[in-house]
Amino acid sequence: MDPVGYELCTPEGGKGGGVRATRGFAVGATVMIGELEGEVERNDSHATQISRTRWARHRGLGPIVNHSCNPNCGVEVNETGACDFIARVSISAGEEITFDYAMRNYSIEHFPGGCLCGAGNCRGSVTGWKDLSAERKADYEGSVAPYLLEIDRELAASVA
Repeated sequence: MDPVGYELCTPEGGKGGGVRATRGFAVGATVMIGELEGEVERNDSHATQISRTRWARHRGLGPIVNHSCNPNCGVEVNETGACDFIARVSISAGEEITFDYAMRNYSIEHFPGGCLCGAGNCRGSVTGWKDLSAERKADYEGSVAPYLLEIDRELAASVA
């Protein structure tokens, strides 16, 4: 069995290259372990939000994983502050590994073109957590970075 379980895949359908599973993953399995390369001063197209007010770059193939509005992975922040990818559904060998960028970034302004995921529930653009509907946020319960939920709670408390 392939111990890593994923590899770089070539661009398809107008998207950039992505990451493909080389073996199957069951629901709840850790697909990729995130590693931080280092913090950056501000949000940009390759930065990952790692707390309410901090951003960093991940190393390895994590930054190459494509966005999907119907992702097969969620994120879980590990003890280093990096995001691991966790299977939300069963993933078969050969299937592209995807996650919704809104699962770890509150705000996304660096993808001005339309979304290319092709999912039936595609939002039409790559958006952040703040732009998701309450229904979508509920669907992602347990699959998002905890600081996004903290921001939502603080905003709700400030309105009340």
